[in-house]
Amino acid sequence: MSNENLMEILESLDRRVGELMESIKGLKQERIKLQEELKESNQQRDDLSTQLATSSETRSELRERIEAIINKIEQMES
Repeated sequence: MSNENLMEILESLDRRVGELMESIKGLKQERIKLQEELKESNQQRDDLSTQLATSSETRSELRERIEAIINKIEQMES
């Protein structure tokens, strides 16, 4: 193998390594972006879960108050 062929092979390898490094860099950036999106989605899910729990508690309290009012009205009619 001549020096010229060896240099071509090394240059080709160097280019390929550079391309792979760029791909890795891009994949790392994409991973960071996806991790941030996942974190935001998890936070939104937690917020919605809290809102749902609060709404359920409020509905339960309202139901109890309405039942109490209905009972008072029924007692007044008796």
